[in-house]
Amino acid sequence: MNALEKHFLENNIITNKQAEEIGIKRHILASLVHKGELERVRNGVYKKKDAIDDDFAVISVNNEQMVFSFHTALYLLGFSDRIPNVFHITVPQGYNAEHIKRKFLNIKVHYVKRDCFNLGLIKTKTPLGSTVKCYNMERCICDIVLKRKSIDKQIFINALTGYFKSKEKNTRNLIKYSRILGIEEEIRKYLEVL
Repeated sequence: MNALEKHFLENNIITNKQAEEIGIKRHILASLVHKGELERVRNGVYKKKDAIDDDFAVISVNNEQMVFSFHTALYLLGFSDRIPNVFHITVPQGYNAEHIKRKFLNIKVHYVKRDCFNLGLIKTKTPLGSTVKCYNMERCICDIVLKRKSIDKQIFINALTGYFKSKEKNTRNLIKYSRILGIEEEIRKYLEVL
């Protein structure tokens, strides 16, 4: 099995940069497109010819300073059954996300202080098997409690009840994150009720 085949076992797409990291030159990718084995998704991004488009992977590729968050992260983590029609991403304050908004019309950008950007950051698999960055459940709970007035009520309730019923919940991290984000009092209220 060659390096490219190995890459496609774990990811739906490949970028020029990723190809170079595994020892494949750009002209090889161009040649595979010409032969009909790969398809160019956009500049510098390729997928296998018959592979289904993975919107999560396409949005996140080449965007190191973005993380899936809010409704989108809840979906990726299995705490929402609503397939996102708008992708929620978080970027650090001061980051210019205009290039992402121009490429993808269905993006909602959230900005956070740079020192909170990596709080709860994990990698997870998309439904099509690509690896993307999103926030963990504790961070998602803090985010939706922080912005609860703008969150769909059903998504909010399902996420909270799902989290507190979950065997994987980490209330110690939840309290730690809530303290850093300045919402410890609100989170403690939910801990008491649920």
